[in-house]
Amino acid sequence: MANLKKYWSGLDELDQTEAYKEVEGQEFPEAQSVDEFVADERLNNSTTGRRDFLKFMGFSLTAATLAACETPVIKSIPYVNKPEDITPGVANYYASTYYDGLDYCNVLVKTREGRPIFVQGNKHLELGHANARVIGSVMSIYDSARLKGPLKNGEPTTWAELDSSIKSAMSSGRSVVLSNTVLSPSLKKAIASLGAEHIQYDAISYNALRKTQADLFGVDAVPTYDFSKAEVIVSIGADFLSNWLTNTKIEAEYSELRRPERGGQSKHYQFESTMSMTGTNADVRTMVNPSDEGNVAAGLLSAINGSTVANLDDNIKARVKDAAKSLKGARGKSIVLASSNDQATQTLVAAINQSLGNYGFTLNLENPSLAYRGDDEATAQLVADMNAGKVNTLITLDCNPSYDLPNADEFNSGIAKVKTSVCLSGIEDETAKRSTYVAPSHHYLESWNDLSMNSGRVDLVQPTISPLYDTRAAGESLLVWSGASNTDWYSFIRTNYNSEYTSESLFNDANWNSAVHDGSFTVENLVQTPDYSASVDTSSAVNEVKKRKGNDGTYQLSTYVKSTMGVGNHVANPMLQETPDPVTKLTWDNYVTMSRKDMEVLGLNIYIAQENFASVVKITSNGKSIELPAFMQPGQKPGTVSVALGYGRGANAENIGKAAYQTGENGGHLENDGKPVPIGANAFPFTSQENYEVNIEPTGTEYPLASTQMHSTAMGRDSVVKETTLSNYLKEKTAEKGKASWNTVIGLNVHEDINHDGVIDSRDKKDTSAFDLWHSHAVEDVGHRWGMTIDLSTCTGCSACVTACHIENNVSVVGKDEIRRHRDMHWLRIDRYYSSDYSLEKGAEEGEGVISSYSKMEDPSENPQTVHMPMMCQHCNHAPCETVCPVAATTHSNEGLNQMTYNRCIGTRYCANNCPYKVRRFNWFNYKGHDKFQNFNPASDSLARLVLNPDVTVRARGVMEKCSLCVQRIQSAKLEAKKKKVKLTDDLISCACSDSCPSGAISFGDLNDKDSKVYQESKNNRSYHALEEIGVKPNIFYMTKVRNVDNK
Repeated sequence: MANLKKYWSGLDELDQTEAYKEVEGQEFPEAQSVDEFVADERLNNSTTGRRDFLKFMGFSLTAATLAACETPVIKSIPYVNKPEDITPGVANYYASTYYDGLDYCNVLVKTREGRPIFVQGNKHLELGHANARVIGSVMSIYDSARLKGPLKNGEPTTWAELDSSIKSAMSSGRSVVLSNTVLSPSLKKAIASLGAEHIQYDAISYNALRKTQADLFGVDAVPTYDFSKAEVIVSIGADFLSNWLTNTKIEAEYSELRRPERGGQSKHYQFESTMSMTGTNADVRTMVNPSDEGNVAAGLLSAINGSTVANLDDNIKARVKDAAKSLKGARGKSIVLASSNDQATQTLVAAINQSLGNYGFTLNLENPSLAYRGDDEATAQLVADMNAGKVNTLITLDCNPSYDLPNADEFNSGIAKVKTSVCLSGIEDETAKRSTYVAPSHHYLESWNDLSMNSGRVDLVQPTISPLYDTRAAGESLLVWSGASNTDWYSFIRTNYNSEYTSESLFNDANWNSAVHDGSFTVENLVQTPDYSASVDTSSAVNEVKKRKGNDGTYQLSTYVKSTMGVGNHVANPMLQETPDPVTKLTWDNYVTMSRKDMEVLGLNIYIAQENFASVVKITSNGKSIELPAFMQPGQKPGTVSVALGYGRGANAENIGKAAYQTGENGGHLENDGKPVPIGANAFPFTSQENYEVNIEPTGTEYPLASTQMHSTAMGRDSVVKETTLSNYLKEKTAEKGKASWNTVIGLNVHEDINHDGVIDSRDKKDTSAFDLWHSHAVEDVGHRWGMTIDLSTCTGCSACVTACHIENNVSVVGKDEIRRHRDMHWLRIDRYYSSDYSLEKGAEEGEGVISSYSKMEDPSENPQTVHMPMMCQHCNHAPCETVCPVAATTHSNEGLNQMTYNRCIGTRYCANNCPYKVRRFNWFNYKGHDKFQNFNPASDSLARLVLNPDVTVRARGVMEKCSLCVQRIQSAKLEAKKKKVKLTDDLISCACSDSCPSGAISFGDLNDKDSKVYQESKNNRSYHALEEIGVKPNIFYMTKVRNVDNK
């Protein structure tokens, strides 16, 4: 049958216009401009789809070229005259410091063409091991919710009018500055110049810990802890690897003693009610009620002193005695710590450390921390005075008391009675919304500052970009209001350390320039003189903790801080919202963790999936109630529940950032009474007392949760996770690789008599390396061969690598709805595996079938051991993805990289189906242009997209993507080595995940370089390939997990 379809080159041919007839015979018709074509009114009647657009227009190659030439030019370089030290296309790095009241970290800020795009730890300094929150902080500078200038009663005003009004207000009555702990010497000086009363508080209070040191040893400060010397660690509820004190230092020190190659490992005991990130890394973890934490401390002290352990059940007593025995064997080389903000508990902990001789060795009060100076009593009195009308002017600095005070309701009623309230927040948060004036401060990446965590050293904060808006440094605002003669913040900082400083010496001070380059400089060290030999009376403390018991029929509540969200500072950060919680693997939500036993009693949903929603429960204590979905958490002590702090921000429609609110299936914000619905609920009101009695009741409603991991255990797959005990490891420490009992080479059965016993059976096996379906790539000992080793013994699961990977490589943020559909775009994930009490051997004993046994092995233990396993593209030398791609979009480089050619990919997804590690991601949408993602994907926001790395392509809809081992960094390092005319060695190259890993668990380098760390670790007898039996020969090696536990 003949094809009767008729095609036209354009509208003019269809209508046979005179113009068309005139040019029909011309060989080279004059091209029509885009403007002329788009203005044609006949297009309004067209129903042609986008795919037929070029056919419909009849565009020749010339017309298409003209269209490209007429595209508006976007200026991506933010200056006319290029600064001398900036070269387009080449990154600049600036040493700076991050501090937000919770985290303190020395950082390096990467900029491109004058805009910061990446924050990483400055590992040249001891506080330079950045966590996920610090790395993700770069996103906040491009938050569209940032204030554009000063406000008065919610309306824009001028700085001159604001300054005049505040000066007038402070001229009479009581003025108070309320802040978090101020660590800037210059800012302290500026506050003092105001002549106002200064009160400090911390969202996570360490008031009891600090006061205990003052009462017992005469130093009113929190000790400095040295985990690199601690052979035994006992933590009572303290999540020190995630958020307790300065974890940017602790995690790196802790990991130093977890490497078994040194001939031993530190021993870590954890007593807690909910499974924390630190608890997942403990050698011995014991579930206790929050009310028992003080009794655990009392029991440890008794056992160390040879007395009877009381007021605990038999299981906990046994664990306490074991911990005490280990502590006594490590006097002066141990640490005992507790998270409780209770002075009785902290007194007992101090007595334990004193009796073990830890003070002066692993605990230091000679040069203690200058942080955590919050005064709970003074803050409570201030709130009372505000409500009594005794405060005329209140200035809030770097804090949000309307949200994170336990008695925030009382504070909010009090601030309404303060005549003049001033907030220096950069966004209109809960406190700013209630303040008379808002004097927005610079972002830390826009401002100069000085910070000091310990006496003897000052860390510098330096601007990496000019202020984006009409904001002002907080210190400068305080100087202006005090009437100071010098109100320039930069020169004020300079003169604080050099009284002779003048603007003429701006660039010729070698010492200052060196300090700016390094990020810090030394000053006089003011040494404290603690009395470590002071007598400690613990009798009243023991009697106090004995009284604490929960009532039968009620639950006990503990609150905690997530490693991604902090105390609420990052709730509007989409990168951190989408980073899975290291323990639960949930994203974008707040929830109540409960034990399986309790959830079964209450009839709550235990299995959570895309179409299986969580049951919502109501928690009530002292008249305060919140409703949250319940999540079954292995390791949760029955009879207890836990809720994360830092959620429920913007409950009164404060503009704190688009990503802080819940979104629906189409990406729009969900609303309640015309207000956007915040993510989660504010649990800070539950931190005002020891919440030993809370009521839990099901509401009968359900709520969807988004998880990135549905399986809980490895289900006996020893080729995925390999682990052993320290004693077993030491027995075979020198065994040849593949010969140790805990890391044997996996063999495949063959129909040959391999062992020459005259019988062909299951014992006849060959190594997987003996089987090849295709020729190997010639990468060994030829040029570079990029690879990685990951030590499961030191990986804590902190997820700093995940956040760093996604920011460095422009990975799209897809939101909760897509995560629920398992369409996350994560190039790197961390699989969390719990242990199970069931096994195939146990199933055989009980007469269970293999399938039934595997099903039971998916159920984790009530108090499981945990392994964190980073998983990314394994860059296999026998990559199954490469063989199935019909268009050769995924290929193997001659340097061992499995690489993607995005503009060749047609999206068949065969490669994802054939990937045994499930690490390939498909772009289901045009994430940077689709309306569904406008409220959280940085590439969809005109300001937030400034954080995108110009060295990495933003992928289009319909293509696959995956880990590239940061090939852009590899190429950059090659060029740098070539310019320096040196060999490309480990110190010159890294990828985002290895560079950001605070524990040093990830090593990256050239496997063909025999001197490289990655090569040497790949030959270590602990190294193995995940799923080695399938023979894909990855370039990623894992190191067997070693636990310091007794053999069973």
